[in-house]
Amino acid sequence: MGTVPRLSASGSRVGSASLLLASLLSQRSFSDQSLDGLSRLSLHDLTSVEVTSVSKTPQTWRDAPATIFVISHDDIVHSGATSLPEALRLAPNLLITQLSASNYVISARGFGGNPAAQNFSNKLLMLIDGRSVYTPLFSGIYTDAQDVIMDDIDRIEIISGPGATLWGANAENGVINVITRPAYLTSGTLVSVRAGSQEQGMSVRYGGSLGDGLAFRAYAKGNQWGAMERIDSSSAHDGWWKGQMGFRADWTLGQDAVTVQGDIYRGTQDQPNAGDILLLGGNALARWQHRSERSELQIQAYVDQTERSAPAGGVAFVLHTYDVQIQQNISLGEHHEFVWGLGERVNSYGITNSASLLFVPSSRSLTLANLFGHDTISFGNGGKLALGIKLENDPYSGWEPLPDARLSWSFGEKGFVWAAASRAIRSPTPFDQDVVEKVGDLVFLTGNKDFRPERVSAFEVGYRGGFRDRLSTSISLFYNVYDNLRSIEPASNTSFLPIRWGNMIEGHTYGIEGSLSWQASDALRLTPSIAVLHKQLRFKSGASGILGVEQSGLDPDSHASLTASVDLGRRATFDAAIRYVDGLSASMLPSYCELNARLGWRATKELELSITGRNLLRPQHLEFDPSASNEIVRSVLAEARWKF
Repeated sequence: MGTVPRLSASGSRVGSASLLLASLLSQRSFSDQSLDGLSRLSLHDLTSVEVTSVSKTPQTWRDAPATIFVISHDDIVHSGATSLPEALRLAPNLLITQLSASNYVISARGFGGNPAAQNFSNKLLMLIDGRSVYTPLFSGIYTDAQDVIMDDIDRIEIISGPGATLWGANAENGVINVITRPAYLTSGTLVSVRAGSQEQGMSVRYGGSLGDGLAFRAYAKGNQWGAMERIDSSSAHDGWWKGQMGFRADWTLGQDAVTVQGDIYRGTQDQPNAGDILLLGGNALARWQHRSERSELQIQAYVDQTERSAPAGGVAFVLHTYDVQIQQNISLGEHHEFVWGLGERVNSYGITNSASLLFVPSSRSLTLANLFGHDTISFGNGGKLALGIKLENDPYSGWEPLPDARLSWSFGEKGFVWAAASRAIRSPTPFDQDVVEKVGDLVFLTGNKDFRPERVSAFEVGYRGGFRDRLSTSISLFYNVYDNLRSIEPASNTSFLPIRWGNMIEGHTYGIEGSLSWQASDALRLTPSIAVLHKQLRFKSGASGILGVEQSGLDPDSHASLTASVDLGRRATFDAAIRYVDGLSASMLPSYCELNARLGWRATKELELSITGRNLLRPQHLEFDPSASNEIVRSVLAEARWKF
């Protein structure tokens, strides 16, 4: 999940045809806690957090047979994060790379993209309260369009590894599931005011109830971010502003529960030597759940509209999404937990072409249908076998089977082991099949009507355990086999231009992900983590070999982090997170180490004051290839939060 093409006056801000031509020529879930509550929770409480993303059935984090990390409400508040990408930096199984003031790349287990080859981070699925925010136009996620009030997040569940059997195509390398709090947990008034060297903002939320069983909240927020810097320390002119407002209502009556929620947003982004980019959109979602003794039925529907426009001559688009899903969880005796569901999604879009970037046709309606079943079978003393398959009818490639098998065994307090084998795909998009790019009057690149889904077969083993309620650990090893990765091929054996997309890269990756949580004392908790990735890709027989296999993604070999949470008495806390990212040899980008820290003080029962510093180790640094990113600058942010 990460980034997709950025619009500009000339089309795509990164990954334009001219840039590609130059490359060719060169070759946790808790209710509100007091300020000192985080470090006083036992590790047993932390490992007992309920998660739903692994099997679409509630289970504890400790007993979930996948590489899953949970970012709790308290984690986010104590980190000082004011946006989803910054909150996701807390997950050790994700790599968050900032390119500009508004643009982040989010990836898991590699394939974070290579803008020079017009390849973008597109193998990670993201949902917000059950609504997919993966764009079907370019593949990937516009991170600048996704936002909620950080205080309203209940938890974020992050799976690294395929999740296609339950969540569908494009969950090839992982799933990010953002789950906000029900309205009854957000009663009262919250006011947050932020001001700093790079960011200013304000959020207001009010929640209440209307009779028994009906709770609601409404919010509004606005933020402004300053520009980053170029390598020569001049302004990158990439500052931006965004406002958003929304609501949520939850009604419970007996065995039935209904949720209705929605958001609208509008923002502008600066561009050097060009007019502003405008982004706006909105969504509305409704969900009905009926619970009985042995089953739960859920019906969910949502609509979503997102729009981006650029100055005259640039690419613009509007995308409408209509989605309906039915899901039922059934307990079949003592040994089977069965989940089945079906759904249909319609993506209807229209694109305003530029002179250099065109889509032919410029509008389509794409229908995606699916049917899935998943059974968790209990046997023996702590053993479980989970088997599932999803059949998905993609508008470009037709029906695709997406199977998954997971075997696990719990040894109680001694630990939990699991192994998994699964298959997933990255679906074709209009950018793969319909795109036409020009350099002047020359048709330089075209889509491929025969472009096939990118595929992965994944194999994983993992262990999770703890010692004396002071130490818990999670470790997993993975081996992924990829096929049909996108490549660049000449028009024919006799003609080079226009080049076109192909599926001529294959290979495998393997690696390890591990994290440790240590309650060093009643006042101090330390959480170190590391992720190591090895990629071995190659061209298939007959491939052109243009740009090398690095076009599939510029990914560091490793990244690591260490977070510390410290109680400074009953009213103050200090939280710090240091992260290390290995260098990118293909772009000669050195490794870097950075530090974020927050000091919080509860002045009164209602008022909390804090100061947060980001990227504190140096005035500015690069996190990606300098041809596609700006220098990220050090910043300081002060915040006051009132709850009453």
